[in-house]
Amino acid sequence: MGTKKSNLRWPILLLIGFLSSSSDAQEVFLQGGTQGVGIGGAIAIASMAGIRADFNAFSLHHDFTIAGIRYKDDLDLRQGGVYLDLFPFRDSGFRIAVGARFNGDQLTGTSTPTNGTYFFDGRTYRARPGEYAVAEVRYPTVMPYLGIGYGHHQVTKGFGFFADLGVAYGVPNASYTLSPKLIQMAGPAMSQQIASQGLSELQAKVSPYRWYPVVQIGVSYHF
Repeated sequence: MGTKKSNLRWPILLLIGFLSSSSDAQEVFLQGGTQGVGIGGAIAIASMAGIRADFNAFSLHHDFTIAGIRYKDDLDLRQGGVYLDLFPFRDSGFRIAVGARFNGDQLTGTSTPTNGTYFFDGRTYRARPGEYAVAEVRYPTVMPYLGIGYGHHQVTKGFGFFADLGVAYGVPNASYTLSPKLIQMAGPAMSQQIASQGLSELQAKVSPYRWYPVVQIGVSYHF
């Protein structure tokens, strides 16, 4: 977790630099989309190129099922990004963006008994306190990004609109563990089978999501 916080520090430090330097801070913005809500800053480095950084956050709760067990999960999205914006048409806000997303995304699900019981390998077990399984998914801390968008090319002072459509790539890492009391209840052989099946199903669920969609719209202010 410390590595993730360290990686997220870079876009945050860039944002602070953009927002605090009156000579360099040409634009600040607010946005919302698939990465949650966020803030950002942008500077022009040439007439047809600019650098941009953002930070976004979002949390939600929902249930899912793995290996016949229901889970209550906490999904925390914490992402920052640094991008190079290229404007191929001098008088247009259309742009191509390449960069990197610094990721702190984490999904953690804790098993919840159904009617006070777990169902493993065709058998029903009565759930007791301290007996649970944990499914966890994390994305890589750094993910390359490619996208297109409109905006961040305003030359006059005032408000503007922008939109982004892109994709980041990263293979999610999954883990599946049982609590000591659940291992004791099920026994070593059954525990290993439960954990193996749970991990296999979890990996199958998250594997298609290695292409991470990015859709953002927002409002900017140009100094």
